[in-house]
Amino acid sequence: MIVFCYGTTAEAIKLAPVMRRLEQRGVPFQQWVTLQQADTVLDALPGLGVPDPDHVLAVGRGGRPLRGPLDVVVWLGQIGRWALRNRRTLRGRRGRDVVVVHGDTMTSVVGALLARSMRMDSAHVEAGLRSGSWRHPFPEELDRRIVGRLATVHYAPTEVAAGHLAGRDVVMTGGNTVIDAVRDRVRGASDAGTGETYGVVLLHRFEFLGNGSLVRQTLQTIVTESRSPVVMVVDDLARHSLGAVLPTLPPDRVRVVDKMPHASFTQLIAGADFIVTDSGGVQEEAAMLGVPTLVHRRATERGEGLGVNVLLSGWDMGVLREFLGDVESLRTVPQDDGVSPSQIVVEDLVRRGYGD
Repeated sequence: MIVFCYGTTAEAIKLAPVMRRLEQRGVPFQQWVTLQQADTVLDALPGLGVPDPDHVLAVGRGGRPLRGPLDVVVWLGQIGRWALRNRRTLRGRRGRDVVVVHGDTMTSVVGALLARSMRMDSAHVEAGLRSGSWRHPFPEELDRRIVGRLATVHYAPTEVAAGHLAGRDVVMTGGNTVIDAVRDRVRGASDAGTGETYGVVLLHRFEFLGNGSLVRQTLQTIVTESRSPVVMVVDDLARHSLGAVLPTLPPDRVRVVDKMPHASFTQLIAGADFIVTDSGGVQEEAAMLGVPTLVHRRATERGEGLGVNVLLSGWDMGVLREFLGDVESLRTVPQDDGVSPSQIVVEDLVRRGYGD
């Protein structure tokens, strides 16, 4: 049995290409969903071409996304109760079973722990990425390191990532599965360009949203220095955390929109003048699309696009200003070497007998 365990929209987007390819081969799988982001995950699935989940382990906290430590405790309690109810049944299965997790979320850790407790293997997609400091980004970097110790199989996107997993069972995938997610969307998209110029801002990590001074400096710099108006994409956590700031942004310079389906978001960033983000996944997508991008973080675990069309700000407002003043110098032609990381993952899962 192959089980995909995820809880955020980003995880669903990046695991969907693997699930679609398994389905095309007639290989059965299950989905265990934690709804860490309770407001968006289930709504996203139809647009990603994957079936409804087999098991919903938890529903955020009270049906809303997690916003703080107490929410996490309640959410973990829901998952623990589900595991206790189903542990005997799952342990009694025969054959090779694997729980597939992705990236650096709390659900990634939960999925790997569930696999361990139920005597199942675990496979980590996007394995081996390291920022160099467990504190940045927090808690995501810590999540990665924990899963790196728990996982049975590690699907590493680059040689550098594989080098962080010495002595473990590593499979090189030639990139991250988000490549397939973007490729599938771009192939199926029509040219919806309107001729308008705009930048895209997506800042959603705990370490950024929890730093009020940094938030104010960043948004003020973007408003005053950008030559184009910006579209600011917010999820529930960002809207909640920025509740006092968003109404102060000039509407002629900043248009705040809710998180959207991945197909729409891909079209949005593909047509943008620039992107300012703290999302590693968006960094990868932008590197493939050639869009000038500033990764607004202290450190990044990803190398995609760096030194080409992607800059790392280190939370330095001077770097942000320089970027906004000359974004076009970073624009490159879209890159696509044709390698399908998702197909490599599928072939390996089947080869190991997990799909039997």
